[in-house]
Amino acid sequence: MLRFEPDKRVGFREYMRSDGTRSYFFCTDTVRDLFIGSGFNELELEYCCVKSTNRRTGKSMRRVCVRGKFQKPF
Repeated sequence: MLRFEPDKRVGFREYMRSDGTRSYFFCTDTVRDLFIGSGFNELELEYCCVKSTNRRTGKSMRRVCVRGKFQKPF
């Protein structure tokens, strides 16, 4: 699924990085549920795909983020 090895998985969509920090990978449904459950209105919610290249090594990496706009009701 991701760049992490199977032994680095510590939970559902949660992985341990080599420096000891943890990464959690959200899907749009989870983000939507968190914000709507907190009383926000959804304006936009989508995946954002970016390709970045390390200039020193020339290695290309694909990044996928969840980007959303939510509004607090008046």
